[in-house]
Amino acid sequence: MSENAYSSKKVLQKALFNIGFQIVPIATALILTPYLIQNMGKDAWAKYSIGVSLIFLSNYFSFGIGPTLNRRVSEIIGRKQHRRIKEELKECVSFSYLLGTVFFTVLQLILYLAYRSGSFSVLQNYIDYTFFFIVLCVFLLAFIIIPYRSLLESFSDFYFLAIVRALTAAMLFVVPFVYVYFSAMALVSIALALFVFYILLCFIYFFRIKVYEKRLSFDVYSPFKRVVLQQVFKFEMSFLKETVWFSIFFLTSAFVLFFDRFYYPLFFDTDVISDQVTMLDLFNRVAIVTGTISLVYFSAISVWYQEKNIARIKSSLRLQLMGVGVLFAFILLLSNFILDDILKWWLKDSFSVFIYENAFHLLLGALMINYTIIFIRPLQAIGKIKIVSIWLMGTTFIYLVLVLFLGVYRAIEYHYVAFMVKALLDMIILVTLLKRNKIL
Repeated sequence: MSENAYSSKKVLQKALFNIGFQIVPIATALILTPYLIQNMGKDAWAKYSIGVSLIFLSNYFSFGIGPTLNRRVSEIIGRKQHRRIKEELKECVSFSYLLGTVFFTVLQLILYLAYRSGSFSVLQNYIDYTFFFIVLCVFLLAFIIIPYRSLLESFSDFYFLAIVRALTAAMLFVVPFVYVYFSAMALVSIALALFVFYILLCFIYFFRIKVYEKRLSFDVYSPFKRVVLQQVFKFEMSFLKETVWFSIFFLTSAFVLFFDRFYYPLFFDTDVISDQVTMLDLFNRVAIVTGTISLVYFSAISVWYQEKNIARIKSSLRLQLMGVGVLFAFILLLSNFILDDILKWWLKDSFSVFIYENAFHLLLGALMINYTIIFIRPLQAIGKIKIVSIWLMGTTFIYLVLVLFLGVYRAIEYHYVAFMVKALLDMIILVTLLKRNKIL
């Protein structure tokens, strides 16, 4: 791997390539979502959207093992100690199997209890239960992928990752479209197709890592090889300690992005949930540019920090803040005039009064929440993981209190307020930390 992979120019090119490739999943979502809502019905669409959210939760319930491996291997590369990569990968693989199995078991138990209680509008019959059961099996496969994907991130292999991630996100719309278009719609069949796709995805990541194996002198095992499974409970405390604080960051992010879609079904029917989830999925998909950029720069900043190249960190961070800030301001300005018309044209008969009254506010909240990611990643990359996580716990608690209040008083239309309050608090705290560490 060339040392030039972490030059400012190369990192910027990879960031722009990743942003550009987001067109694939965004275009897929824009084209197929109206068709799927109309042909699946809002009830099935709400259930499918929540099922997809469960798959995404694997990244947030991963206890921080992905970014921990990314940061530690990036640090190793910055110190030119490539021989240590093998041990770091082994720790991450072992931990991912352990955590994946634990969360899979716990979530299956929660699913069963929720099904038996009949309290949720999205879980009312055995077919619903079977669908979510298979989705949780996909969740486990997504967990297994994490170490291999994170290792490629630390190698700055973002051209490959951009393509695979874009195709993976697009498949979440393409798979149900194929079933709806060519046969009778069945949530269980769609879930099985996603399960097969994720098995293939495991091996795609594995074979990509094999490209780096000889070049950097480390060994990598197949994700389903017996020797990997035998090492599930073998990991070092030093690796575990770092994952703890990363895990808090990801759990707080999971609460902010997904808590509402599992909590609000206690109070609202699937029509309202479908509208809320459809809007937030679209807006977060647009705003994901912050996560895309910061992910590319994360490993680079870790390397630059080890090289004591603070000036490069400062310039890259300011470029991100300015570029994304201008983009989001333009989106809001344009949306203020034409968002309702776009959504009405896009969703057609699925457009509702709820969407008309809440779309712009939710877009504003989603953009603000996503913008804070640019402030968080550089602090984590230089090792300030603990202090960032502590502050995020506090602001997430405030967010949860607001959402709980909104649910009880059936005020889902004010959900954007919870977004905005948390985002503003995070920005104040994170800017202070960045200045204190002299990287802004």
